[in-house]
This record gives sequence, structure tokens and C-alpha cells, in this order.
Amino acid sequence: DVMEVARCLTGWTVRSKDQKPYFQIGKVDFNPSLHDYGSKEILGKVIPSTPANLGKEELERRGRLELDRVLSIVTKHPATAQHISTKLCRHFISETPPQSVVDRVATAFTESDGNIKVTLKSLFNSNEFWESSGTKFKRPFTFIVSALRATNARTDSSLSIIDFLQRMGHAPFNFPTPDGYPEQAAPWMGTLLWRWNFAVALSENKIKGTTISLDKLLKNAGGDEALMAHVLGRKATKEEAQAYRESEAGLALLLACPAFQRC
Repeated sequence: DVMEVARCLTGWTVRSKDQKPYFQIGKVDFNPSLHDYGSKEILGKVIPSTPANLGKEELERRGRLELDRVLSIVTKHPATAQHISTKLCRHFISETPPQSVVDRVATAFTESDGNIKVTLKSLFNSNEFWESSGTKFKRPFTFIVSALRATNARTDSSLSIIDFLQRMGHAPFNFPTPDGYPEQAAPWMGTLLWRWNFAVALSENKIKGTTISLDKLLKNAGGDEALMAHVLGRKATKEEAQAYRESEAGLALLLACPAFQRC
């Protein structure tokens, strides 16, 4: 299947700096003279060969359409629905989502012909999604974004923020393999110290290009109790409220506490 798909993709190129017009460097082009017009079979579906005696324009049209045909075959394969729904449920519900909700989301994906909006609606309407609130460990990127939102921070998203992400092991587009950063909690547990450092630095306005106003935040929230509820997404426990008041760094403690690390 991989080799057959590769044959379907022959002819697709990216313009190099040696090709005119030079301002189109990096543009994706289709070169019909480089395409393999023979018959192919992908996942049991046959893409028929193209007669060589067709005109140049028709040859190019049919060659281009093979890419669309590949995408259609792959997206309509049952394994794709399961793969996409599993990844979505793992991201939004838990590391090991129940197979029942994965199957329902996969069905929505299949019946909507791969419509992601419909697929997500099925996921968000499930009981499993609503019952999972507060159980999923935030990855570093989610943690930083949620901290900035919770504190109503003004930020230029500069290298100072990226530096914290790098130290937490979650720099954008840096994962070495195409499967992407892990969704599981275990790989991120070794970077908790840098989360705490970020929480302190953010609360004390020590991140270049990023500022918060604690006084304004307290005023808008309606006091300490309301601020704790705002950050935690629920009323603070007796122990959390006591620690908040005794720490003399209440906001940093809220952002670093276990409750804020989960969503």
C-alpha cells in the first residue's frame, strides 16, 4: 500500500531555488511528465491506469485526481475512523478512553464523511467527556496557555515563553518523530519543577514580554475566595485556602497546585 501510494504521488514536486519564477520557491506543483499512469491498488481499491494517448491537459487532470482518490480511500477506511476517534478521545477524555465512546465517535466520523465538527459534537455530547473533567493532566503547552488565560496576562508570546516550553520538553514542532508529543501524563512528570518556576515568574511579572495585574485580577474576581475558585474551576478546599493565605505567594501556589495541573 505504501509503495502504491508513492506511485500515485509521483509528479508532485516542490519548486526549488533553481526554478523560475524564483518568487515561487516552495510552491507545490504537479509535473505530469513525471507521473506513473499505470494501474494501482490501495487498501483493496483499484485506481485504473490512464491511456497514454490522451491529451496533455487530460493526462495532467487525471494524474492530479489520483491524489484526491488516495485521500478518499484512506479517509473512508474503517481503521481511519477508529484512529482519529481514538486520538480525539485520548486528548479530550482520558489516556485510556472507553472503547464504547471511541466507537460512537468513530461512527459519527464515518457517517458524516469525515466531518470533524460533527465528530467533535458527538464527543462533547458524551457522558464520558463531561464525567472526565479535572482528570486529564495538562501538557506543558496547555498548562502555560491556561495560566496566561486564568491570570488575564498580556503577552507577546516571545522567546521567553518558548524558553519555558523548551525546558518543559514541549517546544512547538520539535518532536523528532511524526507521531507528535505524547498525550500520557507520565512523560511530563519530570518537568514539574519548571512548571512551578513558571508559576512564580508569571505571578511576579518576571517573564519578559508578559505582564499581569494581581490587584486588577483580585478586583475583577471579587476577592481572594473568588480568585481561588476562578483559577481552580471550583471552590477551594480548606487546605488549599489555608495554603493560599499562608504562602504569601497565593497566585503562584494556585497555578502550581495539583488541581490546576489537570483539566
